[in-house]
Amino acid sequence: MESPGYPGPGVPTRLIKTSARIAGLLIAVVSAIWIYRAYLARNLPDLQVWHSYELESEFRAQDYPDGLSLQQYIELESHLFEELESVVYKEQRSVGRFNRYNTESEAYAGDAGQRWNRSFELQHEQARGGVVFIHGASDSPYSTLAISKILNDSGMYVLSIRLPGNGTIPSGLRHAKLDDWLAITRMAAKHVRETIGPDLPLYMAGYSIGGALIVDYALDATNDETLAAPDRLFLYTPAIGVSAAARFSSWDLALAKLRPFEKFNWLSIEPEFDPYKYNSFAKNAGHITYQLTMQLNDKLSRLEDPMALPPIIAFQSLVDSTIRVDALVNGLYERLGANGSELVLFDINRANDIEHFIKNSELALVTQLAQSEPNAYTYTLVTNINGESTDVVERTKVVGDNGFDDAPLGLSWPDSIYSLSHVSLVFESTDRWYGSEKTDSFTLGTLAPRGETAILRPPVGRFMRLRHNPFFDYLSARTLAFCEACLKPDGIEASLSP
Repeated sequence: MESPGYPGPGVPTRLIKTSARIAGLLIAVVSAIWIYRAYLARNLPDLQVWHSYELESEFRAQDYPDGLSLQQYIELESHLFEELESVVYKEQRSVGRFNRYNTESEAYAGDAGQRWNRSFELQHEQARGGVVFIHGASDSPYSTLAISKILNDSGMYVLSIRLPGNGTIPSGLRHAKLDDWLAITRMAAKHVRETIGPDLPLYMAGYSIGGALIVDYALDATNDETLAAPDRLFLYTPAIGVSAAARFSSWDLALAKLRPFEKFNWLSIEPEFDPYKYNSFAKNAGHITYQLTMQLNDKLSRLEDPMALPPIIAFQSLVDSTIRVDALVNGLYERLGANGSELVLFDINRANDIEHFIKNSELALVTQLAQSEPNAYTYTLVTNINGESTDVVERTKVVGDNGFDDAPLGLSWPDSIYSLSHVSLVFESTDRWYGSEKTDSFTLGTLAPRGETAILRPPVGRFMRLRHNPFFDYLSARTLAFCEACLKPDGIEASLSP
C-alpha cells in the first residue's frame, strides 16, 4: 500500500520522459531558428575579395611565442601592405568611385593618408613621458590621431599601435584572435617604457575595444612585475561591457563554417567607402569583444585592492549603440578606490524643442549618478544649462561631495545634433573625413542623402550617425589636465577653456 502523497513507481519515469521530450523540442526549435537565420544570411550582398581573402602577412601571436619587437611588427606591417597592394588594390583600380580599395576613388585615403591605417609613432626631442594609444575594432590608428597629436604637442612620445585584423580589409577580423590583440598591447607598453626610460611616466589610452585592452593590461600589471605598469589610463568610449546577445556569436561562427552558410560570418556586408573604418562587420570581432569583456569583468570582480589600479579618466556619450554605458559605471568606476579618477559623460541634447523626439532610456543612469552617495571619483555631466537653451555646462560632483557645481563652457549644441555617438568622440569638427565642414572633396561627416530608405545598401543609420565631436576642444583640454606630464613649462596645467 502506497503512503499518502508518495508517487507511484511509474511517475518518475514518466516525468523524466516528459522532461526529455520538452528538452528535445526546445533544442529542435532553437536549432531550426539558428539554421533559418543562417539561411536568411545567404540573401546578404555578394562577398568581395576584401571579405574572403586571408592575409598571410598578418601577425599571429601563436607564431611568436616569445613575443616580438616593435621593429619586427613594423616590418611585418610593411609586408602586409605590400600584400594588400598586390592582391586587393591592383585588382580594384577604377572600380567604384567611392571604393576605398580603388586608389583612384574619392574614398581612398591617398598614399600619404594610408600611413594612418598602420601603426605610427610621434616623437618628441625632450619627451616628458610616453603614451600607448590603441584604437577600436573594425577601426584603424587614424581614430587616435587627433588626440595623439595633442599629447605629442604637449611633450609626450606617442605610439599608436594597429591591432591585427584592422586597418586593412574586413576579412582581417574574421581571422583575428584575442591573444593577438593582448600580445600587441603588451609589446606596445614594453616598447614605450624602454623608449622613455624607467623614470618618466607611462600612460595608456584606448578608444572602444582599445579602452578595454588597456584596463585588462593594467589589471595584469598589478600582479605581474615583468609588465610595465601604467601611471594613468585614458579611456574614450571604452568597451567595458557589450550586449548580452554577443555571447551567442560563437554559435553563429560554428554554423558559418559550413560552405552554404559562409555569409553567416558577417553581421553586415556593405560597400566599403570609409578610408579608415570597415563598414562590413565580421561577427568574430564581436566574439573577441565579448571574450575580452568577460575576462575583464572577471578580473575586476576579483580585484582585492581598489587602489591597485592607476587613476583613470573616461569620456563617454550617455547614449551609445555599440557598448553598454552602465557597465563602465557599475563594472569599472564603482570598483575604484579614491585614487583621483574622473568620469566625464556627455548628456543628450535636452532642449525642449526636441524633447518629444528623444527616448529617455538612459535617464535612469543619470539619476543613479546624481543620487548616489559621495563617489570615489570625480563625476562630470556635460549637459544643457536648461531646457530653454542649447548652451552646455559641466555639472561636476567632486570626490566626497553630494552636490554638483555648474560651470558654463561657452559651448552649444549645433543645430540638428541631438547626441554624441560611439564613433564621434575622438574626431574634431574639422576632421578631413568625418568633420562637419563641407568641402569640394568627399567627406563622410557631411553626407545626408535624401530619398526612399529601402533603396539604400548601407543602413540609413550609417549616414545619420554623428561622426565628429562638437565638444572635442573640451575633451582635449580635460585630457591634458589629467595628464600630469602634460604641464606647461611654468607648471601651469592646460586651460579647460575650449
